[in-house]
Amino acid sequence: MRIIFKIAGAELRSLFYSPVAWVIAITFFVACGVQFVDPLVDIAAVQQFRIDNMPKWKGFDIPLTHNLFNQSYKFLFENLYLFIPLLTMGAISREVHSGTINLLNSSPVRTRQIVLGKYFGLAAYNMILMIPIALILTTGYFSIVSPDYKVFFTVLLGIYLLTCTYTAIGLFVSSLTNYQVVAALLTIMVFIMLAIMPQLWQQYDFVRDLTYFLNLSGRVDFLMTGLITTRDISYFILIIGLFIVFTLLKLRSRKESKPWYVHCMRYFGVFALVLLLGYITNRPAHCGYLDVSRGQINTIHPATQAAINELGDDTLQVTLYTNLLDQSFVNGLPNARNSYLWDLWGKYLRFHPNTTFKFVYYYDLVDGDSSFFKQYPNKTAKEIAERIMRFNGLPGSIFKAPAEIRKIIDLSDEGKRVVMQLEYKGKKTFLRTYGDIQFWPDQLHFSAAFRRLSRDTIPLILFTSGHYERSAFKSGEREYADHTLNKLSRMALLNQGMDVDTINLLTDEIPPSTAILVVADPKSALTSREQDKIRSYINSGGNAIFYGEPGKQQMLNPILGWLGITLEEGILVAPNPHDMAHFTMNKLTDAAGRLAAEQLLFEYQQGRGELPPLILSGSANITYKQDSGVHVKELFQPADEYSTWIERGYFVADSAAPVFSIAEGDIKRDKFTTSISLARKIRNKEQRVVISGDADFMSAFRGSGSFLGNAMYSWALYNEYPLYTNYPPHKDKFLTINRRQSKSLWVVFVYIIPGIVFAIGAVFLIRRRRK
Repeated sequence: MRIIFKIAGAELRSLFYSPVAWVIAITFFVACGVQFVDPLVDIAAVQQFRIDNMPKWKGFDIPLTHNLFNQSYKFLFENLYLFIPLLTMGAISREVHSGTINLLNSSPVRTRQIVLGKYFGLAAYNMILMIPIALILTTGYFSIVSPDYKVFFTVLLGIYLLTCTYTAIGLFVSSLTNYQVVAALLTIMVFIMLAIMPQLWQQYDFVRDLTYFLNLSGRVDFLMTGLITTRDISYFILIIGLFIVFTLLKLRSRKESKPWYVHCMRYFGVFALVLLLGYITNRPAHCGYLDVSRGQINTIHPATQAAINELGDDTLQVTLYTNLLDQSFVNGLPNARNSYLWDLWGKYLRFHPNTTFKFVYYYDLVDGDSSFFKQYPNKTAKEIAERIMRFNGLPGSIFKAPAEIRKIIDLSDEGKRVVMQLEYKGKKTFLRTYGDIQFWPDQLHFSAAFRRLSRDTIPLILFTSGHYERSAFKSGEREYADHTLNKLSRMALLNQGMDVDTINLLTDEIPPSTAILVVADPKSALTSREQDKIRSYINSGGNAIFYGEPGKQQMLNPILGWLGITLEEGILVAPNPHDMAHFTMNKLTDAAGRLAAEQLLFEYQQGRGELPPLILSGSANITYKQDSGVHVKELFQPADEYSTWIERGYFVADSAAPVFSIAEGDIKRDKFTTSISLARKIRNKEQRVVISGDADFMSAFRGSGSFLGNAMYSWALYNEYPLYTNYPPHKDKFLTINRRQSKSLWVVFVYIIPGIVFAIGAVFLIRRRRK
């Protein structure tokens, strides 16, 4: 080791006495500094403006620990490969060109000592390049209120490992030629090839797996966010070792007179060994993880962990079905498989490594869909598929014909879209994709799928039918399918782990397994038999939700009367010059804010903001009796009670604004209530009931509950479903400096510190020249 360190020291000294190394250091520092202080000045200016003009401003929505440095990180990853070749271009080629390599070879120094010494010297210089990055991160630490400082260490580790990997590649390329400029250009070309390689021939399994292993881009993404994995660390170590051994083999080949195929076999053997080790260290069961980020944001939520742990240790099989004739088919193609496995499933494999994956590719048209035949006239489905295959360079052998796929599985109910089917211990469920920009499901949907596989019972929500109620199956503007059974909707109860169906109380009994009975705006009166069934269900402690509508209060009042609740006749109006009078702005009470952990409600519960208002398009007022043992909480109330009244005269929404008239029976009060929750103990169980004077706000046209989402259903299910995955709010919301101070830092990083480095470099080079 002593000789290795001597060679490393000599290499490091040669760099310090090289103008190129100093130019690289100064350029690197200025570039990094500019990429840091420019966003710092902008963020400081925005913060100062908002503090001066928005007294209740709660800080930035995005964590500053990441947002402040995003531009710097992006610059480093996009341009770091331009700096390293200038350092490594002469590491070996300089010795060969000057002839000093012959002296080294004839000395007692071994080839491996030469190679390791050269590499360690370059790696030591890389440590010097980390100084400006460390200085930037330190400045960021003191410029942010409560920064997530542990992430800074993983950032430095990631950038240093990437730099050392580039250095190992550059060292090997330097051994291939006697000319330094050629070595620099070849190194840049190798980096470019490694960057574009993952985009070529990805439809072939062997090529895809090989290029994924060699691909450097994205390898530090987890480290940048505070997640250290043995998979990433071992990858860098293996790649560095691979190119160091390649360099060693190249230098040894200069001293040996062996056939070319012997040398090729050596390279191939080393490469095969590294590939094998890479395969082993990439297995989910062999990966270790350390998430140092605040709030463990790189790790699936504890609730999701609990859901996946319910599966046990048996094999979970995931089959991805990809239809070539689905507009989102590119997400499921072979060239996207590595992203699918590691970016989407990687975080779940950490907690259930015993997961296997299958991929089924096919082409088929949805019954009745003629859009493709209009786009490709006079073509059959097979001809259309073959044309798409040729255009995308896909092998036709992997795609099953419609008749073949239909023998395996019927995907008609799933719209023959890209979809995953999970199978565990003989039970199967679908994990769906969605038609938005995100496409893949969220943690909430994964958790719902895991629970469907591990649990024997799933909450059943029944919607009454037979009286023209809001439909759980239809997707019209007044209907409820978007938040109940729409398979393409992220917020659909079906996709969040609950079963939804309808029940006709004229012919069917309410099953004991019912978790929630929903009566949504019936337009004709329920018969006494139907009412008796609902009364029996309520008296036995069943949970329910009642959605009423003004003008139809008489449909629900006979039922609600048993609970001491009445939907008052008339409609709440609040005339204003900008909208129809029955559109009322409603404020949410604290009880409404604590119904469930929907995103905005969760932020309110954490003290991060106020609850936004909810607009109701016509509502009835609710009155109630506060009986002993019954806890009634008001949820929604009109925000402007002074201009709101109950209109009992003839009201036409799109006509002239109504005028308050006592003669017509109009009523003004200090307070109105448009939604309430009711809880009481029955048979050692808490019964939960929600009543709303408006049914439109849960319709597709009104946003399916807006920011409330499924909060009412969640509360009625004791917040066991959906399985919300909200992370603790970030604390790094403010800067500690103002705009003037940020501009001073700009001068320091762009002029003063680089000037000091330039002066130090000049002294070194002048002293070297004198010697």
